[in-house]
Amino acid sequence: MKAFPTITTVLGIAFALNVQAASPELYKTSFEGLKQGALDGQKHDQVEWQSEGQASITSKFAASGKQALHLAGGEGNTLEMVLSGDLQNSRGVTFKAERWTAKDPFEFRVLAQVNGNWKEVGNLDQVVVVGRGFHSDVSLKLPNEIIGGLRFVCTAPESAGVLIDDLVLLKGEPEKVSKAPEICSDPIAKLLEKQDIFVSGTEDTHTFRIPALITAANGDLLASVDARRNGSGDLIWVKDIDIVFKRSTDNGKTWGPMETIIDYGDESVGKPASDPSFILDRETGEIFCFYNFMDQINAPKEFRLHVQSSKDHGRTWSEPRDITDDISKPEWKMDFKFITSGRGIQRRNGDLLHTLVNLKNGMHLFGSKDHGKTWSLIDTPIQPANESKVIELADETLMVNARLNGKGFRGVHRSADEGKSWDFEIDPTQVDPGCNGSILRYTSIEGGYKKNRLLLCHANSASGRKNLVVKISYDEGKTWSKGKVIDPGPAAYSSLTICKDGTIGVLYEPGYQAVRFARFTLEDLTDGEDRLAIPFKPVN
Repeated sequence: MKAFPTITTVLGIAFALNVQAASPELYKTSFEGLKQGALDGQKHDQVEWQSEGQASITSKFAASGKQALHLAGGEGNTLEMVLSGDLQNSRGVTFKAERWTAKDPFEFRVLAQVNGNWKEVGNLDQVVVVGRGFHSDVSLKLPNEIIGGLRFVCTAPESAGVLIDDLVLLKGEPEKVSKAPEICSDPIAKLLEKQDIFVSGTEDTHTFRIPALITAANGDLLASVDARRNGSGDLIWVKDIDIVFKRSTDNGKTWGPMETIIDYGDESVGKPASDPSFILDRETGEIFCFYNFMDQINAPKEFRLHVQSSKDHGRTWSEPRDITDDISKPEWKMDFKFITSGRGIQRRNGDLLHTLVNLKNGMHLFGSKDHGKTWSLIDTPIQPANESKVIELADETLMVNARLNGKGFRGVHRSADEGKSWDFEIDPTQVDPGCNGSILRYTSIEGGYKKNRLLLCHANSASGRKNLVVKISYDEGKTWSKGKVIDPGPAAYSSLTICKDGTIGVLYEPGYQAVRFARFTLEDLTDGEDRLAIPFKPVN
């Protein structure tokens, strides 16, 4: 086997814009008219396919119809599409594509033959996304000359490669051309605060991780984390993890001493608790803190799901309640399942809603219709999705913003029927390395403001957890601003809240040596182009 050349690539390669060509079609194929098997010398209308490597027609995958083209992995594996007649006057090409694996190396290029020479017309290394579903819609402009043919060249692990379907040659240029998505590099105008409030190696704790931030009904900020006492690992490996928090009564300018929500005992007991998340019930003022639990001695590898609540803004907390059997299924007993850290929401009708990840059976929503007295599962899997956040839109649609591992982007799920069914898309503006982020409503027209505003915080990086960005949407998440960089350095999990004075707070991991709090204004997030016309009124 040949050694692969050194290639700078991205884990979880990016996804191109979904482009609909308006130009008349000169040729279209979903590869239904070609024989299954090796694609070399086969002809279809005015096209002849020639392969220098391994290319085939497969019936295992298809975007439409029953067949697709598979350009296998290898080093510079090439498939040539020889054109004749009117097709040589093509000015654009579109197709659906799917990268077969997230493993490197990966290169995918399209070249056009002009006057006997080959000219690159598309560098798709950062355009084709990993995963089933042909999520990448590619649209390329061709030279304004006679085109003798097109070449598709792929370098990838030999067991992988690229799938192509629904290929179209256009008479005119496409309206938009696929390009690698942008990464935000604009720093926020000003931060009111930027301070580490939990520092690993202090306060009898090896590592602080997993931020959860909420504004209590009285305006206090509660910043919660894992206190991983004797190691940095998750609860499946570390036997002593407590859920702790600090309080600020002045919008994050100063923070009080570390307090404990739950401590099941030291390492000898082997009962760690991890991944805190909050919901505030606006009607009652009660705060719910969820976390994941494991009895490593008596029930190793069994994930349990607990909740505690506070009716006095986090001054005191109820005894733990095990709600595992309420919000999961008996057959999930030994599954890797966990409640997403950060926070859930309260809907306008008063329902409480949160997300539960089961890596085997899909992410699900769970909630309460009686202010947290009882909890139940919404039995519809939401896939693909890892750690996710749910939000209610102005029209009462539910939207989930999801971490997608190995895709290079965040995913968006929407349900207009109370979570019974979901539509999914990958958002090409949300370049993400596969990390837990945060989405939050800031204002709503229904709440008396002139604009609906949503906030999104995530690591805006194609490779590595770094470059923490906050974006704003004025159209209920259909589009997002380019955003502002809160921290260009290492940045992992994050959690948003709105402070009692209307400023925006974010608790995040600047790497894994601390948990940091930053605060800023709407004006500074938008370079002074947006500000609240009326005093801020808290929403969940």
